[in-house]
Formats: sequence, structure tokens, C-alpha cells
Amino acid sequence: MGPPHGREATLLPPEAHGGRPDNTAFMCPYCEAVLSNPNAAQCDACLRPLPQKGTPVLRVTFPTGELKISVGQHLVLGRDAGQSPVASTFTQYDNVSRRHSTLWLDPSGTAWVRDEGSTNGTFVNGERLPRGVDAPLRDGDQLRLAADVTGTVQLN
Repeated sequence: MGPPHGREATLLPPEAHGGRPDNTAFMCPYCEAVLSNPNAAQCDACLRPLPQKGTPVLRVTFPTGELKISVGQHLVLGRDAGQSPVASTFTQYDNVSRRHSTLWLDPSGTAWVRDEGSTNGTFVNGERLPRGVDAPLRDGDQLRLAADVTGTVQLN
């Protein structure tokens, strides 16, 4: 299997960076190109201005790595690479659906999750979300996919 590309590069396993705590890559929220310089003012690929410091960021830390989602970006979580750009993170979990849930951060800085009709459910702080319902996320929430894939939500 080749190296991750596009949105899949936003979640990197710990061993990809020698196990250091900050093991993430950043991507352009518009064209989804991986950014070589996360502090750049504009994307090298699409030339659009990038959100700067002080702009809210949603982080969800899973045992396999950390997701970072910028304002306006939607990210599907699941096992199917055709549906989820971070599928390789979840392929080892048979109980995670191919298209399990979607995360995003709206312009006001509110984080959201929606279960996409998963078989085994999406849970926030132990409470199962109804299918297709947008649920807000707060800093410190526990996001669980199916029975055993839990991530911690950070908003900053």
C-alpha cells in the first residue's frame, strides 16, 4: 500500500513520525492538498488564503493518530477508501461501517458529527446518536465509532 494522499494524509499513524505526540499533517480546506508548511498564508496548490492562527480547529485524537479539521471542512470516517479519505485508519475495525460518520466545523467554530447510517452506531459521551442527525461536539467529548474506536475531541 502506498503512502497516504489527499485528505487521507490528515491522519498519520504514530509510527510515521517516530511516535512523537504531534503526528498530524495539515491540508487545505478548499482543495484538500497536503500542506508542506502548516503556517503558510496560502495553499501552494489552489492559491487560496488559509485560515490563520486564532481560527478554530477541531482535533479528534484516536489511538492511531489525530485528525485536524478546519472551518468549512467535512471529513467522512469509515473503512471504505472510496467513501472515507482516512479509511486506512479504520480498516482493522470490522465493526466500523464503510461510511460511518461525518465530522465538520462550521464558520461559528461549532464542531458537529453525524452518523451516516452506520450499523453499529456513533456515540458521543456514551450516548448513541440517531442516524442522520447533526449533533454538536464540545471540547473534551468522547467520540466513539461502534464498540471500540474512541477519540477525544479538542476544540481550539
